[in-house]
Amino acid sequence: MKRRSVILIVIALTLALVPALSACASDSSQSGDSDGRLVLAYSAQNLANTYFVEIARGVQSRADELGVEVFIHDGAGDAAAQVLAFENWIVQGVDAIMCSPVDPAALEPSVRAAQEAGIMVVATNQDINGSDTFITIPEFAYGLVIGQAAGRWIRDVLGGQAQVLILDFPEIEAIIARADGMIAGIMEYAPNAVIASQQSANNPARGMAAMEAALVSNPDINVVIGVNDAGVLGAYEAMMASGRADLETMFFGGLDATPEALDAINRGGIYRATVDIAPYQSGRLFVDVALQTINDGPFAEDVIIDMILVDESNIGNYFS
Repeated sequence: MKRRSVILIVIALTLALVPALSACASDSSQSGDSDGRLVLAYSAQNLANTYFVEIARGVQSRADELGVEVFIHDGAGDAAAQVLAFENWIVQGVDAIMCSPVDPAALEPSVRAAQEAGIMVVATNQDINGSDTFITIPEFAYGLVIGQAAGRWIRDVLGGQAQVLILDFPEIEAIIARADGMIAGIMEYAPNAVIASQQSANNPARGMAAMEAALVSNPDINVVIGVNDAGVLGAYEAMMASGRADLETMFFGGLDATPEALDAINRGGIYRATVDIAPYQSGRLFVDVALQTINDGPFAEDVIIDMILVDESNIGNYFS
């Protein structure tokens, strides 16, 4: 039966699980390394992305607090590298594997092999068919939040008219829904806005190149939103270097609430918004959920990461 989604606030869940997890981590009857500690592993999709860097930092921090050993692996955007990591961890006999997959289908045999070896598998960010527990961001809803923010800006500041550049990343199938949500959010508030260009860009270099190319074909682009902050930050730099006279009315916005994006919003200017899914706290949550999966078995429902729009109205909360 397909798991039903339920919203679980990250911090509340973490606090609720602490007593049980601490006991689990200290129980020498559990499998683990030679000193009785549980051993976890986490494969990030790509540690060139600051979002996954923060997740990995949270994973390490929470494991250290609970006295759990953890291996951190950089998938580096390579599904074969994640398959090899699974093979190594199965040989090592870890207790649970957490994975943000590059290609979920490529990891299905690895998940089965891990489970046959008695290892729990927690899929994160994208589900892997057969995983024991899934921690996720609802991709369409995630994109919808920044799309709605851009749509409101177009309605209220630009009179309902805009030329929009969408920075997507269809190379990862799940992120297609995120871009769809972004467009739906714009159209909800600004149905006359024009999606002038849609280009793949998930890092600053690609975002800058996409912006430069888009300005050649459509020099009137004045709204840019993307599936992550990294790509939009590159586009932002290109636009700031363009010498455009209408910067004060532009809207740039991304997802992930990276430190660079938060700094740009805090400074004021055309980078107007991002969406916080608390990657550091999410990494801590990954550990808690993995330990509970070891202790109590697979979750019956998906664990949904909370989303918060960050803009000028609440950016001060991030710079206290």
